[in-house]
Formats: sequence, structure tokens, C-alpha cells
Amino acid sequence: MQNLWREERAPVGCGRSTDIDSPCEKHIAAEVFESLDELAPMQQEWDDFIEAVGGEVFLTYDWCRTWWKYYGGKRHVRVFIFRHESTLVGIIPVFLEKIWLGPACVRAIKLVGTDFTLVTVSLPIHNDFLHEVLRIFLCELVSHYRWDVLCLGPFAGLFGKNKCEKVGCLCKEILGNGYNVQEKKCGVQTYFKLAGSWEDYIARLPKQQRYNIRRSYKAINSEGKELISTFASQENFPELFDNFVQMHEARWHGVGKGGHFQDWPNAHHFHREVAAVQLKRNRLRLLEVRLGDTPVGYKYCYKFADRYHSFLDARLVSQAVANLDLGKVILVEQVKKAIEENAKYIDSMQGMYEHKLHLGGETLPIHCILIFRSGMSAIMRIYICRGLFWLLDVCYNKIWFRRIAPRLPFERGPRWKAWIKSQILFS
Repeated sequence: MQNLWREERAPVGCGRSTDIDSPCEKHIAAEVFESLDELAPMQQEWDDFIEAVGGEVFLTYDWCRTWWKYYGGKRHVRVFIFRHESTLVGIIPVFLEKIWLGPACVRAIKLVGTDFTLVTVSLPIHNDFLHEVLRIFLCELVSHYRWDVLCLGPFAGLFGKNKCEKVGCLCKEILGNGYNVQEKKCGVQTYFKLAGSWEDYIARLPKQQRYNIRRSYKAINSEGKELISTFASQENFPELFDNFVQMHEARWHGVGKGGHFQDWPNAHHFHREVAAVQLKRNRLRLLEVRLGDTPVGYKYCYKFADRYHSFLDARLVSQAVANLDLGKVILVEQVKKAIEENAKYIDSMQGMYEHKLHLGGETLPIHCILIFRSGMSAIMRIYICRGLFWLLDVCYNKIWFRRIAPRLPFERGPRWKAWIKSQILFS
């Protein structure tokens, strides 16, 4: 701990307070907490704030707390709470860790929840206080902590390129020449912007896609079985979640791949627990689609504010249903449910998929901001680690994990943690 932090730390449970007047005469009170558990009393206020600023479920209190339980490890959490006249105007939960790549390491700071689980987030700061909150946050990091690189992001597509550029410009203005601020595009994210009704959604689609959807439902009707779509409840959640995982893995194992729950460390245990917790808050939307009595597909999703966050899916692989185009039908069933709940968007997470674009999905770029310390020792560590990560990515990820391991007659195991932790910093 001593070689990681250089601050004079307040006792855990107290929170370190600092009141700073900004140049705009907006008085901001900031507190820094060393534990998520001590913030449990403000859980409702935390979640309400994340919703009010257009954030994602992935920065709500329970999500952060559960993520930290599984992925905190030897990392060190710090939660920055900002208030203006007692009103919450910013929450920035971060963690600091040493990332080792062979003999070299970097001291990195990242947002809680932004590795291991493939999520994107918005920066949870009230827009009217963005400059003041960022100034206090960055000055605290510079004054009290030792670090080589700070990663803000990955920012969700809806957060927007303009907002990301604004944050980057403010960081440059606040930090000056002692730091190198880089804005980086790191993939794309698919969204469905939903219409006000099912009929309006269908009307927006190209003629060929409308025809394909009708044909898929006619094929199902010809089977003489009813198509039923229902969400998991408190009573049937354990069974439905286990069935979903089994179907998801069976599909990917059939093509020589592990699937999400095998590829990512602790993914099964983390998602089972976080889903159960969010179900109690009426946010889980684990959709089961059945053909008669037979489950044929699942959509693992969360609803938060005006959005569905669609995490993973599964569908039955069987010759008996090969002609039904289940992937399309299950997605359309999810769209129906989202429209019924007056959702405005379905966040279909990272990646671009042709079948989603054909059904109305649109891609938006994902951005992040990387801030590098400019000192000689930090620069040397960063360049060495960047080179080592390039080598790791080529040899381990591209050659072994993607090409060789899927052809071998045994499970390849989850992705290496060093690769996961380093990816957003050096890829």
C-alpha cells in the first residue's frame, strides 16, 4: 500500500472532505471514500442521480458494489462524491492498481466496472458543474496519488463524441503541460432508437425486413404452437438464468468457442449475483421465449430509466427449429417488450452486427480519454508496457485465443487478466 499511495490517508469510513471554490463561484464540497460499503446509506440518492444525468445501470450503486466484490482483488477503490449546497452533482467511482506486463508495470486509474464486463458508461457529472467537478477531481488525483495513466471511459455511444471532446478539452485546460491527454476511439456500439408503438417501429424498417419478419412469424404459426415471451420473476429466476447460461454455452461450444461465461473470469458468478440483486429493484429483464412448452431463446437485459441494456442472448440450436430464424424473432420480441415499457433505446452493447442493423439498429462510436503523466519514468514505463501489450495481444489473443485454442479438444479457460486489464489502456 505504501508504494502505491503517497497521500496522508483519512481513516477508512471517515471520508476525506475538501471544500473548494471554483473560478465560476460555484462552491463544491468534495468527499473521498475508500469503501463502497460505507456509502450504502446513500444508495437511493446515488441511483437517482445516475438516472437523472442519463447514466447507465452499470454505474448504479449495486452494480458497482457487486462488480467490486468479484473484480476488486488487490485494487484500491476511491469514490469521489461532489455536492453543491448539499445537492449531489457528481459521483466518480475509480480504482487504482498496478498492472504488470512481464517485468514492467504501470500505475493506472480507471472507472469502477469498466473492465472484465464489456460495459460502456457516461460520465456521472451534472452538466452545469462539469468544469468545477473535473477540476477538483483531477487536482485531487494529482495532489494525493501516484499514477501513470488515468482512463476516463469507455464512454457509451449516447454520451456522444462532442461531450467526450469537451471533457478532453477541460482536462487539458486543467492539467496543463505536465500531462498528455488523448481522446481515443475504441470501437462502436449498436443502439435501437425505438418508436412510440410497434406499428411505427415496423413501418420504419425497409420493405424486405418487414417481409422477413412476417415470414418468420408465419413459419412459427405453421408449427401449431404458441409463441410466448415472459420475463424472469423472483420465483423462477434461478431456473431461467441457469437455462439461459446452458443454452448460451451450448450454442458457442457448437462452433468451437467458449461463450461469454467461459471466456471472461468469474462471469457466471458475477452475472448471476448482479442479476438477482437488480431483479429485486425491478431492473432485470431476462426474457425467455418459448414455442409451446419448449424454451427456444433468451435475452439477458436490464431496464434503467428510458433504456434497455441488452447484454447477451441465447437461442436453441436444433434441426427442429432450423427454419424459424430464431435470432430475428427473439430480438423482435425484445423490441416489443421495450416499446410496451416506453423505453426510448435498446443499448445492444459493443460491436456491430449485420442482423441488428437490418432490424433498425444504428452504430455510434465509443470513445475514451487517456491521461498520461509526462515525467520521464512514467513515459518509459508506458512505452515499455505498450510494447509488451502489443506482443501479448498478437501472441496470446490473436494467435492462441482466437485461432489455435478453438481447434483443440479441450477448454481453453478464461481470458488472461493481464490482457483484460491492459486492453483499454494500450490497444
